[in-house]
Amino acid sequence: MDDMQSGDVSNFRDKKLSVFIPVYRNSDLLQELLERLVNDSYQNKEIFVLIDEPTAEAYKVVERFNGMAHFILSEYRRGKVEALNEAVDVSSSDVLVFLDADVKLGECKDFLKTVALEMEDTDVLDIKKKIIKDSFISRMVNYEFVGSNISSFLHSKLVQKCFAVGGTAFAIKKETFKEVGGFAKVISEDLDLAAKAFLRNKRFKFTSKVEVYTKAPSNWRSWLTQRKRWGIGTGLWIKTYGGKVAKYVARYPHIVFPCALMLFPTAALILLNYICSFFPDVQLFNFVPRVLASQLNLTGMPMLPPSLTPIVFASFTNFFLGFIMFSIIFYTATKKLRFQFSLPEFIVYYFFYQPISFTVLFAGIIAGIFLKNHKIDWKL
Repeated sequence: MDDMQSGDVSNFRDKKLSVFIPVYRNSDLLQELLERLVNDSYQNKEIFVLIDEPTAEAYKVVERFNGMAHFILSEYRRGKVEALNEAVDVSSSDVLVFLDADVKLGECKDFLKTVALEMEDTDVLDIKKKIIKDSFISRMVNYEFVGSNISSFLHSKLVQKCFAVGGTAFAIKKETFKEVGGFAKVISEDLDLAAKAFLRNKRFKFTSKVEVYTKAPSNWRSWLTQRKRWGIGTGLWIKTYGGKVAKYVARYPHIVFPCALMLFPTAALILLNYICSFFPDVQLFNFVPRVLASQLNLTGMPMLPPSLTPIVFASFTNFFLGFIMFSIIFYTATKKLRFQFSLPEFIVYYFFYQPISFTVLFAGIIAGIFLKNHKIDWKL
């Protein structure tokens, strides 16, 4: 592995890459994804497609790319973790690239070459992810992806370590993958893998030189199922790694907390209201609510009990001030990472979608931490 860390890009360029694509039944984007990978200019590669319970359409893809990719089929649902670990065992590469089946590669024509070069000075590489915006849900999820991408970007630039990685698209050195024991049979196998690499002080890097586009859930039922699984998976992850990760949080609060607030803006409102509750007599926290109440002529209206009026107005004030702050932050982040920003969309995201999403995810996290039996549509 010394030649991989020597800085000799020409040597690293010859390293072999293995690409792994797990599929459950079929994916409408699988054929296009394989076409891009097969035709990628990087020659020293091997592609593994792992399909559980393949459909007739999936078999057509197998026939179309037979000989250009390795297909490992299972008539029963093995689960993503088992399929990936088995494929890694038979691979013969230095770098492992994991891609979900429902992704499209971005405009970069040399996707694998760029990944190989980016892996030259890191152990784990998180790849920029965008949403295929084809529905209202996808336009809301887009802003969640802005938050997750900027979080990875900040960890990469400031500390070169991170305890999370986006499982949709990432790369890892095979040596590191084997050292941490591969994927574990848990709900959030990507979080688990990243945490194990983090605890072994492995280097982390985020790249925006390449990007993938992924699908959002097609309807609210699918969205709820996904968020429930994410929440429970995160809760179980916290039970396993929370104490160890807390030491990192204590060491780098100036990084962790801003990233957390980017992922969950609603948490910022809750935190701000909590802080304000300790300083009820501070004029700074009461000035704007009093001005609004005066301008709207609400000071004398018996709409609320006197004891609750300042609390309600302070909460609304924090909500709107938070909106202004996060609008600026998200707009700046979208420009930095070349996302699209729409103020009307962000208004809906901040005031309606994000509070609902945060509540669902938080409920899942609590369930993952305190409950034992979890009913989810997911094969471990």
